[in-house]
Amino acid sequence: MHAGLHSRLSSHHQRGKHNHHRHNSSSLEEGLANLDETTNGNAPAPPARTRRGNYNNNNNTNSFWSNGKNGGGQTNAFSRDGAIPSVLRDKFGTHTGGNKNKKISAWKRWQPLLFAAILIGFPLSNAVFFFGAHVMPTLFSSGSSSGLEQSGMMSPATSKSPKFSGKQKEGVFGAIGSEYEDEGDEDEDEEVSDDFMEGYDHKKNKKKSLDRKRKMDPSTTEPFPALSDFLDPYREHYESFFDASSEAWRIKKYGRICIVSDYVLGLSTGSGPATAVTTLAEELHESGFDVTILYTGYAIHKPPDVEFWTGYYTAKGINVIALPETGVSYDVPVDIAIAHRVFMWMNDQQWYDCVHFLDNRGRGYFALTAKKQALAFKHTEFVVHAQQPHLWYKTNSLQTLDTLHDLVIDYLEKEQMKMADHIVAPSQYILKWFAEQGWEWNRTKSTRVHTNPLPKWVKSKNKIAHEASTINEIVFFSRFELRKGIVLFCDAMDQLALRGDTQIMKGVRVTFLGHLSNSAEEKLTIKGGARARVDQYIRQRAKKWSFHWQILKDMDVKQRYEYIEEGNANNKLVVLPSLLENSPYTLVECLVMGIPVVASDVGSAREFIDDDDAERVLFVPTPKPLAGKIRDILKNGFVPGKSKIKQDVEKDWTIWQHHLVHQSKDSSNAMSTLQTWEEPLVTVIVVTYNNPKLLKQALQSIYEQEYTKVEVVLIDDGSTLPEAQAYLREIDAEFKRKGWVYLQQDNRGPGAARNNGAKHARGEFIMFMDDDNFAKPREIATFVSVAMHTKADVLTCTNEYFYGLELPGNRPPIGRWVPLGAATTVGMFQNLYGDTNAMIRRKVFLDIGGFPEDYGYALEDWELFSKSVLGGYKLESIPSPLYWYRIRDTSHSHETAKYGNAARTIRPYLRQIPQKLHHIVLFAQGMKDSHDVAAGQLEEQNGQMRDVRKMLKTLATSLNDLCDDGLIPTTAKNQVENSQFALDEDDPSIVESPSYERLEEKNKRFKSWSPFADGYNIDKRNGRISESSSDTRALRMQNPDWKDARGAVQEIHLHQKEPSAVIISGWSKARDVSGASDGGYSIYADIKFIDGKMMYGYSVAFDVGTHTWQFKAGVIDPIVAIESITLYAMFRWHAGTAWFDDVTVSSLKEGLCDYTKLTLEGLGPDKGNGGKIGPGGNRDEL
Repeated sequence: MHAGLHSRLSSHHQRGKHNHHRHNSSSLEEGLANLDETTNGNAPAPPARTRRGNYNNNNNTNSFWSNGKNGGGQTNAFSRDGAIPSVLRDKFGTHTGGNKNKKISAWKRWQPLLFAAILIGFPLSNAVFFFGAHVMPTLFSSGSSSGLEQSGMMSPATSKSPKFSGKQKEGVFGAIGSEYEDEGDEDEDEEVSDDFMEGYDHKKNKKKSLDRKRKMDPSTTEPFPALSDFLDPYREHYESFFDASSEAWRIKKYGRICIVSDYVLGLSTGSGPATAVTTLAEELHESGFDVTILYTGYAIHKPPDVEFWTGYYTAKGINVIALPETGVSYDVPVDIAIAHRVFMWMNDQQWYDCVHFLDNRGRGYFALTAKKQALAFKHTEFVVHAQQPHLWYKTNSLQTLDTLHDLVIDYLEKEQMKMADHIVAPSQYILKWFAEQGWEWNRTKSTRVHTNPLPKWVKSKNKIAHEASTINEIVFFSRFELRKGIVLFCDAMDQLALRGDTQIMKGVRVTFLGHLSNSAEEKLTIKGGARARVDQYIRQRAKKWSFHWQILKDMDVKQRYEYIEEGNANNKLVVLPSLLENSPYTLVECLVMGIPVVASDVGSAREFIDDDDAERVLFVPTPKPLAGKIRDILKNGFVPGKSKIKQDVEKDWTIWQHHLVHQSKDSSNAMSTLQTWEEPLVTVIVVTYNNPKLLKQALQSIYEQEYTKVEVVLIDDGSTLPEAQAYLREIDAEFKRKGWVYLQQDNRGPGAARNNGAKHARGEFIMFMDDDNFAKPREIATFVSVAMHTKADVLTCTNEYFYGLELPGNRPPIGRWVPLGAATTVGMFQNLYGDTNAMIRRKVFLDIGGFPEDYGYALEDWELFSKSVLGGYKLESIPSPLYWYRIRDTSHSHETAKYGNAARTIRPYLRQIPQKLHHIVLFAQGMKDSHDVAAGQLEEQNGQMRDVRKMLKTLATSLNDLCDDGLIPTTAKNQVENSQFALDEDDPSIVESPSYERLEEKNKRFKSWSPFADGYNIDKRNGRISESSSDTRALRMQNPDWKDARGAVQEIHLHQKEPSAVIISGWSKARDVSGASDGGYSIYADIKFIDGKMMYGYSVAFDVGTHTWQFKAGVIDPIVAIESITLYAMFRWHAGTAWFDDVTVSSLKEGLCDYTKLTLEGLGPDKGNGGKIGPGGNRDEL
């Protein structure tokens, strides 16, 4: 039976928003100092019938971790080796060293886990995934001994499981830095004493760090080869392609190139990857290549203007294809689904000569796997661009690993890079980061460093300045993110706002220009401990500044530079205070265009600046050096730095593509060397229990296999149904004729039955098959081919779901499950190794002790795969769907205990670590299960809300039809005076008011609406226009700070004789409203009853953030008649801007028709984003 059933979620994981280590300090220095203290340990469904817990992504694969940005690597945000740039570690004293005592070195390995997860209250979900990403690889590192033996945590005598051999192979569970360890160190295997944690001194670590650097592979210290050097021997050969007198390139397409990317200019924000991908595509097209961009971001964001942009690029000669929908639901995390859809799409296309993948999120993983397994793409050259791996991004953004998906993405990226034919990176820095993290790839033959191509409009503005210019504007020119240095920049501005700098800053303006993220992960802590959007954070910090400052509305890339070049471009100083960068496009663009720019001396920044200018342009990324750099520039002027980028960068890209295409064509024209081997015997083991009809179908699929060197061992696990026993007697004779084996046993469970069958197997390989599944004709042939080609010991594959008791036939699948492969860190928490329908070498199966035989439990295949991979055997997962998986309610895994099953699957991991640490592993697994339950409950609640919305809309539509037919009285009266704010400005009901002094209509208010707190503004142009509202006015309220309060209030007298339900409703739209939805941003009412009693604080709250006109309504159903209602259009406890219009109070009985129409308008069409402004939305309509 299937092993991963109860491990998979019935809904998407939701990324936890725990960022407890972002301290509440307003200073970057304080925050990183606190972080340093913390790291030192001193701080305080699909349908119920589905047999797997399902992700059910369909092709509307919503990323439940999205955030969008990207990565890989094995580094934690709070580990000492990689969380913070080295320059910051030096500045703030973050310890990175070791200790002479090798026992203490083991403590160093365990200290981040024990202190972070146990002592300082690290978020529970973080403990789970920190352990999986950082401790598990250390425990189970490659080599002849386990990771614990290498680290000194466990002696060789105690490290091996009694149930399997402990055989180790290269490449299995490579630990961080493990390949750089000195294998000759005699103390490395020394057993750690029970009191190894006592007396630990962090200050003794430095020597260990220096020793480790000396032991590192030379490839991590020597520069990686530049692409330009590699191409020198080929330049003369390809020079004719650039001959201006030759017209051949305008007609002939030199090769077919595909670039697979989540980022394309126009379809995504103007990020570095989008610029790099789009510019490369344009350069290659203009050089004569047939270029296709497969836009994979569509699978997540679904931008509404995709047709416009595909047409735009088609007109330029570039074929942009949004990753097509397949109609098949994927029962795996979204990034696995997208990578598999890329493989399936590419497999259906005409052969590409060269395919480019970004490293981010591993979109090429399954395509590269298929090539490695000799299943497809034999003559295609695969290039991976090493730019921004997921874990590099998260750890250097000081974000935590809080979902299993972080581990999934990390594995996809690492394996994609390992299998790539060619690696190209924009900097030496990022390749060294990969090497330091222990990533494996072909470092000598296929790795090249080359700058990303620059857009033509940037190159056209190339200039070199020789004279110093006077600066009168300082521009923060980056995304509003912690990693991009927004806090650091504000800290520096605080220093420049001191009294001694008032003359220096006189006449100087500070501008914030960049993309503002709506992500909760990009909220920062302001005074009082509240979490605020970055723009609100800036406003809070700016209260200390005496100079003029502004936040400009986000623009596209060209518009940003147009702003910089307004007037005298050299009078604006661009500041790039990033905490870490790989390939800073903005820095390069400014250098090329001669724009004054200074940048943090981090990451790869120094690689792009002329050596003579580096010290003038770069600064240490802490507040004091940055403030000092700006102060000096304001005093003395600044000569813009020069770029180190060569002028023929794009030409080298083109030459390299010619070289790759020729490699591809040469391989296709050469005589193929066929691998030959003697066909091994495969034993197919089938276990059955009371399932005669489906067993017959399963055996039929074995008879129809293209691979014929097969024997079958059938085990009846104690069937009791008469029809089952009759069918088994019938096939007994047929089995004897074929020389196959039929066995009967008492009911002992599938694990014991399969082990019994393995004892009678004669084949070199054993393939296990459930009696309710159906093999595709090439399943065994494909298993054997991949096993022989890759030397794999265990093989699993993709399967496709179907319902029903009949044969699958040619029907399309209803779902697809795609195992990931030998992802050991993921495998601790969820089975993505594969399903029971797998093939394994018989010797390996016996060596590891076979399946567990615990009666009454399931998921035995998960435990088998864990034992094999942790034992050092090679597991390959085949991306091609090789069999049909039947969905049934009565599967074995549905009828066994979920938590008991999970407890068994962890046993192979427990055998690898000391007994004293078992509780850590069990705790991590328990937290993962709790996370799954909470996510499932949240998805269930969301589903219920969607159902309620549909029912409400259906009901309102029916009532509206009755109103239109005149069957319901329509005598309602809105009790609110001037509810649409439609009176003319010179109307006597508008009176003078001194209450609102920040906006253009500060002296006007309506007589019928009194100001609340700081009042309101009359907006003459932005009122809501609809069938029921034709005026253009609205109330507008803007709170610069969350402590501000504004509103409008009106007293409404109802004088009810009897209790009667009352409807309160209104419309509002918002821009950048902070906080959470509550009564502070609402239609708010205080209600007075005829008996004199009051009910305070009834509210109909609007959504926060940014949205278009939104309708909200509530019904008050009183027990006592209502005398009056004090009604507020309320905006307090939130920063941002809000508009109000069409406010109503009416009797439900009399106003049902009006209320129904408003309800239908508020519900609107069935759109996925509910009017939210997000990917594909339009902020300008506000």
